[in-house]
Amino acid sequence: MNQEKIEKIGLNLSIFVTLFMSVLGISFGIFIQSEAILLDGFFNVVSFIMALITLGVAWLQKQPENEHFNFGYLSFIPLVNLIKGLLIFLLSLFALTSAITAILQGGRTLNANIAVIYALIASGGCLITALIQKKIAQKTRSIMIEVDAKNWLVNGLVSLSVGIAFTVIIFIKNTSLSWFIPYADSTLVIIIVLITIPVPIKVIIESLKQLLLASPSRKIKQNITQLFENTASPFPLEKYWLRITKIGNTIFVSIYWLLPAEYNPKGIQELDNIREEISRVIYQNYPDLIIDIIFTKDAKWSEDIIVREK
Repeated sequence: MNQEKIEKIGLNLSIFVTLFMSVLGISFGIFIQSEAILLDGFFNVVSFIMALITLGVAWLQKQPENEHFNFGYLSFIPLVNLIKGLLIFLLSLFALTSAITAILQGGRTLNANIAVIYALIASGGCLITALIQKKIAQKTRSIMIEVDAKNWLVNGLVSLSVGIAFTVIIFIKNTSLSWFIPYADSTLVIIIVLITIPVPIKVIIESLKQLLLASPSRKIKQNITQLFENTASPFPLEKYWLRITKIGNTIFVSIYWLLPAEYNPKGIQELDNIREEISRVIYQNYPDLIIDIIFTKDAKWSEDIIVREK
């Protein structure tokens, strides 16, 4: 089975599990009047909507470039991740505000026994799905599945924490700490939001960087630079300028290669052989790569766009 089919299986799995979790969370949340469980359910509603969009984008990114999108549809991937991150972030802020308001108004009562049953079902389903998606992401190197796996892991941990918290509530029901029970649900919402909100913030920042064509991580830049320098050392090179950006899984590399003034290639084929060797080495380490190597003897064509100079 090829990577595209495996990725599609992962996306479809996410859609079906998300739909199930959405119905489960909202139904339980309304039944026992728990904002923590409702929050969990609405998180899954957002995930379900975005999973449907992601499935379409997964198909779209396989399409070739055209008159309107000369570089294809790769930029749709960080756009979808940005929207998803923003929706979860806004939902988290809304839940946080609602929970604080509830505490100020005296809290609310709920059926902790039923909440524990929900938490067991939800956490088990989410964590199993996260494990499956992680394995699919490793096989396909799909950034969409990778982000999805992280979301399922967060959802699973949230549901597990809900179960633990409500189990504690059951045990303190007939103790001197019973006064805390009306505030437990709202307190749990606040804790969940504070723990999980770094995840959508990180997704938002990373997606924005990709949409704005910012350079990738320092590690990627250093690795590609080192690979280029090692491979280019036997060839005639006066100076070079290297530009790198990353969109989704794909890394775009532009190398402006200044040839020595005294160097006179025997023909285009000689330069193509250099280009082939450089590309081959970098491809071995970064298979999702689009690379352009531009040879020149005049630095004016590149010195105005320096990212790294040697």
